[in-house]
Amino acid sequence: MTNFLKGFGYFLIWGDFYLLFFALHALVVGPINFEEHLQVHLNVFFPLIEWFKNLNSLFRAYIEFIYTLPALLLYLLRFSVSTLIGIWLVKKYA
Repeated sequence: MTNFLKGFGYFLIWGDFYLLFFALHALVVGPINFEEHLQVHLNVFFPLIEWFKNLNSLFRAYIEFIYTLPALLLYLLRFSVSTLIGIWLVKKYA
C-alpha cells in the first residue's frame, strides 16, 4: 500500500502540468470566467456539470459561484493543492 501511495504522490506532482498550460492559455486569451472556459475548451464535461448543478439548490449555488471565478485562478489553485498533496505523500511514504 505504501508503494501505491508513493506512486500516487508522484502522479499528483507530475500529472497536473497540463493545468499550467490551461492557466497560461486562460491568461493569454483574456479574463474569462470558468464557465466560458469550460464551454469553449472542455465541452465534454459541461453537460455533466450542468446535470450535477440541477440536482439540488445547494449544488446549483456552489457551481454558480465556481463559474464566476477567473479560470486562471482556479487552474493555479488546483495545481498548487494537488502538487502539495503529492509532495506530502512522497515525503510520508518515502
